[in-house]
Amino acid sequence: MAHDLSNFVSINDVNVHFELSGDIDDETKPLIVLLHGFGSNTFSFRKVMEPLSNYGFVISYDRPAFGLTVRPKTWEGHNPYSYQAQVLLLDGIIKHFGGNRKVILLGHSAGAAIVAEWALDNQEQVSALILEAPAILTLPPSPKYMAGLMKQKFMDRLGPRLVGGFKKAGSEILYRSWYNDDGITQEVLDGYFLPLQVKGWEAGFWEFVRVGNKSVIQDHLGELNIPTLVIAGNPDQVIPTQDSIAVSKAIPAAELIIYEECGHIPHEENTAAFVDKVTNFISQL
Repeated sequence: MAHDLSNFVSINDVNVHFELSGDIDDETKPLIVLLHGFGSNTFSFRKVMEPLSNYGFVISYDRPAFGLTVRPKTWEGHNPYSYQAQVLLLDGIIKHFGGNRKVILLGHSAGAAIVAEWALDNQEQVSALILEAPAILTLPPSPKYMAGLMKQKFMDRLGPRLVGGFKKAGSEILYRSWYNDDGITQEVLDGYFLPLQVKGWEAGFWEFVRVGNKSVIQDHLGELNIPTLVIAGNPDQVIPTQDSIAVSKAIPAAELIIYEECGHIPHEENTAAFVDKVTNFISQL
């Protein structure tokens, strides 16, 4: 199911699917890490990896529960689907591929919260932070009774069946993510939903849903002292454009760019302008 650019590496006992672009041996250039959002995978960054590789060694990987990254059924220590474990996984990826390189982090939607949280604790290593439609201020509601219910033993069997219909819901989210859905071709649909052909994907996705999001970065944005670019589309029907504006205001000296008549995924819907802005931002560092 993986294609020619696909690779796998074991990080923190998770067999992670990733894609690369650029010269890994050129240590004069930074490591550029691209991290996708909820329901997405490395396919989303297919148009931007090669242009960005002119400015660094680029890696994109699938977060646990998404894409082709192998979904662990058992584990020791941190639940690999948890938010904390996903930040630790990013740390492992950077240590494995980055060495002593400086790092440029680009996170989309939920991926933006993860890269920002890692950057907060590793500011001396981060050259730049790029937050695209950041899902930082708008978090999914988590009623206490639901949290208790989801931990019940019988949900181990029922939960994966409940999320089995995600393809329909995911398709609705994808169409809401674009301002002009003419760009949602069959290739795009196939790329986003290929991982749902992986046997047992429901169990991994259920674990991700059950463990929830325990981000704290929303309370520490003012502590980020890193060149930061916030990118958003308008109107964004997934993460309100106002949220992106608020994030940019909370981070000292952050730059904000908003693409009009563009939805939640500017790097897909407005690729040329997105690449031009990001590469100009990197060039000025």
